[in-house]
Amino acid sequence: MARKVLIHTRNLSIPGGKQSYLIAIKDYFKNDVSYFYYGTQEPIEESTFAFIKRFFGDYIRYYRLLKKEQFDIVHINTSYNLKSYFRDSIFTLISKMLKVKTVVYWHGWRWDFEQKIARKILPFFHFTFGKADAMICLANEFLDRLKSYGYNKPVYLETTVVEDIIMNHTNGTVSANALASKNGNKVILFLSRVEKAKGIYETIDSFQSLQSKYPHLILNIAGTGSELESVKQYVAENNVQRVNFLGWIDGKQKAHALHDSDIFVLASYSEGMPICVLEAMASGKSVVTTDVGGIKDFFEDGQMGLKVKVKDTVDLEQKFEKLLSNPELMENIGKYNADYAKKRFSAIQVAKRLESIYEDVIKGNTEN
Repeated sequence: MARKVLIHTRNLSIPGGKQSYLIAIKDYFKNDVSYFYYGTQEPIEESTFAFIKRFFGDYIRYYRLLKKEQFDIVHINTSYNLKSYFRDSIFTLISKMLKVKTVVYWHGWRWDFEQKIARKILPFFHFTFGKADAMICLANEFLDRLKSYGYNKPVYLETTVVEDIIMNHTNGTVSANALASKNGNKVILFLSRVEKAKGIYETIDSFQSLQSKYPHLILNIAGTGSELESVKQYVAENNVQRVNFLGWIDGKQKAHALHDSDIFVLASYSEGMPICVLEAMASGKSVVTTDVGGIKDFFEDGQMGLKVKVKDTVDLEQKFEKLLSNPELMENIGKYNADYAKKRFSAIQVAKRLESIYEDVIKGNTEN
């Protein structure tokens, strides 16, 4: 029996991690899935008046939709940050006021917000999000924190997803010969939001230090973010050579960028479960990343790549050097990662697990 599901999200045409996740799995749902789009329907700046009108209008539209349609379950996508937390708490509250089964999916987690604000207003959490029938998160440390609030309903641990176009682009393999075939070039790829907390400056500094030993080394930076212009200026002022800014890429462009790289780096200060790391693994790449968020729950140091210390440029340089000097190690890591990703991060597997959660929640299953 197909269930009637409503998924709460930004418009899927707007770039973003949650939207990419939903786009990847939408064709694999067996249930009757509809989407409620909140926020602006395209990435534009709003006037204050337009924002207020649209903001409250979203709640009215949502309430009317739930009153009109008989959904079996609502899936709220949110993140643990200031803006998402308070906005989506009201959507959750409306769902439960109308007695609709509700699952809240935490895609991101800002520890500074959680410690400075959210922990101090736990009654608000219990009054809103705490009424949800189940929650999903991307790391054990987030699951433990939710339980510490006194939330005693099911909390499921999940992963993000890799799009088919990336999963199938190269069958996830890379050979040692291929690494040396690009005119002697080796390519490090940074693919994420361009923010200080993603370790972008440490990445640039360690890359520059390696250039004397590896003159054909290339750094590709893919993504947009609040720090992008400052990063471009930093590269220019420090005369860092062979850095390419690819901008926002997706689909075939992203698949090609991953395929054409040798090492993937994400030296973040904090994370949920970064999809870019999973995409790099699915593309058969060696990964250099910090031991934070959901990464620490599955990442096998030495088997999937190398862990690096947070905010440590010297350590990052050493980890790059270890991989660059050992093509055979990179080949073995790439093969292992591709196989691991196919079994766990493919869209069909993620959609299947998500619908299993829906069914548990609808049936009132309290075990997870």
